[in-house]
Amino acid sequence: MKKPKRYNTKQLSNHLRELAAEAETVLDDGTCLTKGEVLARLLFAKAIGSTDEVTDDEGNRKTVVNPPERWAAELVFDRLEGRVPQAITEDETRLKVADRVTELNKNRINALSKKVTVTPAPPTFKRDAQ
Repeated sequence: MKKPKRYNTKQLSNHLRELAAEAETVLDDGTCLTKGEVLARLLFAKAIGSTDEVTDDEGNRKTVVNPPERWAAELVFDRLEGRVPQAITEDETRLKVADRVTELNKNRINALSKKVTVTPAPPTFKRDAQ
């Protein structure tokens, strides 16, 4: 029996990129949009909200207001500006970063001093001047 091939996690991203590059639709002015461009437009529409005119089953036209979606706005902003790193809060009971670095350096220096053996210089005696 053949062992199943291990799935490379980057393969999904590669397949998504290939699909995103495929042509999806043509606008009225003849511009061809890829699936990725259509997806980006849908995401942007969710981020800023939209108003749509729809016709119900009885033929009545209605205006549907789609409010902006926070998650979409955050995703668009993160993609455009880059994600903001999370601030690390230091706990009062723990050592501060500067103290930890100082403590670490002190431990390293102490460990090095134990490894180095220094032989003391022989004592020198001064002779009485005659």
